[in-house]
Amino acid sequence: MLDRLPAPVRAELDRRQAALPAMAALVEADHDEPVLLAGSYATGEWNPTSDLDLLVLTKRHRSRRTPGTTNHPSILGDSFDGQVGDLPVNVEYVSAERLHDLAQVLESAAGDGGAVDLPNLQGLEIRLVQRVHNGIALSGTGELDRLRAGLDLDAVRSAATALAFVGTLSLMEDSTVLASPTRELMCRGAAESLLMSAVNAFGPLTHDGKHLLTRAARISELPQVPILFSQVETLLFADRLPHEEALGLILDLAEGLYRSFTDPRCPSRALPMLDPLVPAWAWTGRAWSAPGHGRGETGRPFLRKSA
Repeated sequence: MLDRLPAPVRAELDRRQAALPAMAALVEADHDEPVLLAGSYATGEWNPTSDLDLLVLTKRHRSRRTPGTTNHPSILGDSFDGQVGDLPVNVEYVSAERLHDLAQVLESAAGDGGAVDLPNLQGLEIRLVQRVHNGIALSGTGELDRLRAGLDLDAVRSAATALAFVGTLSLMEDSTVLASPTRELMCRGAAESLLMSAVNAFGPLTHDGKHLLTRAARISELPQVPILFSQVETLLFADRLPHEEALGLILDLAEGLYRSFTDPRCPSRALPMLDPLVPAWAWTGRAWSAPGHGRGETGRPFLRKSA
């Protein structure tokens, strides 16, 4: 199975004296259970401190602790950390049942009567979808294709974009009534949340800040992207500005990003998911309109999952 690791990853493992047999000993999987290379080694974004992530999609949950590892269980399953040579290795086990539960949540994003609901996805759930869709298959490719088909990537990107955008405006509203230094903390969180929304809208599915800046830098080189991407440094240090200036800056960039959600590169359901929340943003004094976008209509179709 590990012989299928990409050549650059194999070279890095050799450099870090991580023997494949020792790594294989950390993994327990049936022959037809998908095993994926995940995380930064799958996306090519690893650095000298990165651990190597393996994701095992199991038929059913069962404890698989390997001697010498530590477990960090979550609602999704077990996650074991071990060491091979100079390389930390994480092996995560997620059952098909958990993936089915997540797929049902994503199905509900279509809503009733044509409405579009906003799934309240948490970081671990967004990370799981990212790993399932972008991980490199080392075994069980047939089953993996079936599991990927059940996880609506557009719905997850839409939700991640919308949730981070909502978080931005919520934190900025808090900053208008809270005193220093909490006010500055809210501005700092709002700035990062806005960048997270932008990266999920125009780039790969992203769940935390680890690769946020490098991904934003790559997006900034694309044609016709929101001005936010050329002002990342100013945005992330907005908390150092006088509050009124920081408020104006973040709302200006948020308004520009909102208008850009009609771009075909953006996930198709971000704007419909945000529609019901627009009235709560009256405090900003902004119009929150996008070209070709009316209430409940993005101006472009999105694919709804069939039953």
